[in-house]
Amino acid sequence: MHDFTRTLLRRARRVFHRVLRGKRTARAPLSESSLPVDKHKRFLITTSPVIPSLADIGDPVFPLELEQAIFETTAMTHPSTIPALLRVARRVGIWIEPLLYRVVRVNRRDHVDDMLRALVDGNKSKPADVLCTYVRHLALESLHHCSFYEGRSLLQRCTNVIDFGSNLWFTDPSLLPILAEMHLQRLSVNLKALFGYLPIDLNHPLFRSVTHLDMFRIEGVAEILVELPTLPALTHLALDSDLSRDIVLSVLPDCPRLKLLLVQWQLFEKRDYMAARTPHVYDVRFVIGLYGDYWADWEAGAREGVDAWSRGDEFIARKREGLIEGTCYWLT
Repeated sequence: MHDFTRTLLRRARRVFHRVLRGKRTARAPLSESSLPVDKHKRFLITTSPVIPSLADIGDPVFPLELEQAIFETTAMTHPSTIPALLRVARRVGIWIEPLLYRVVRVNRRDHVDDMLRALVDGNKSKPADVLCTYVRHLALESLHHCSFYEGRSLLQRCTNVIDFGSNLWFTDPSLLPILAEMHLQRLSVNLKALFGYLPIDLNHPLFRSVTHLDMFRIEGVAEILVELPTLPALTHLALDSDLSRDIVLSVLPDCPRLKLLLVQWQLFEKRDYMAARTPHVYDVRFVIGLYGDYWADWEAGAREGVDAWSRGDEFIARKREGLIEGTCYWLT
């Protein structure tokens, strides 16, 4: 990041921190005659779904495109600040609200209920159908806040999803026609559960644009590995550690477009993982790694942070540059 951008981000963060502390910023307030103001909290009250013109909401401190980039970068980097950023100005709310719903991970966290309620019922500014179009990354992790039927309904409404993952209890063949209508790029599911009594079909339309595929468990996986070359967009593949190494490595010669083949081990398998790290020269694209909280890692990647895929890519790049020993294929 350039020093100029860092300076602007630091200045923007100082403004945001003042907002969080409830203090007035140096910025001139919006006209109270045109917009209602809560005089106790000094936050704008926005109830109308009509998007205002920039002339109605005051001039930006920086050039408009740069100010938008600053707020969006801050929201992406620190998503917990989004509720406060929404109150800075109406134009900021217009930019930032889509980012609030961009990544939806259904789990036990407190804020999930409010988010799901908005996606089902809408909120003061947008109907639910509009909010659902903002969702790009969706993970159905826990039944605690969302039943199977609610999860399926949510997936069906979020038509712009490009990254979908679900635990076993959210996965069954009724999802197939929904996923086929999307342009998925990343998919993390148990394929045996997804296809149910049907044979796993890698020619199904849902796979046509998938670049990153994580196949949970091993049921039915070994039998379909020979079909992986038929996936037109696949560049990254993750498999469970229960598959034999010979079977896993047999994938690589027939998949020249594959950039990373990642075998994932869980924390409780750490002893076996350590034992599996015998130095050997394999295809440079073969990597094994140990993970703890799978869905936290998924969310980090969805928010453009570091995840298992990016760690694997960096490892391979460093290995190709000779910065990692050629016989090392395990992530440290």
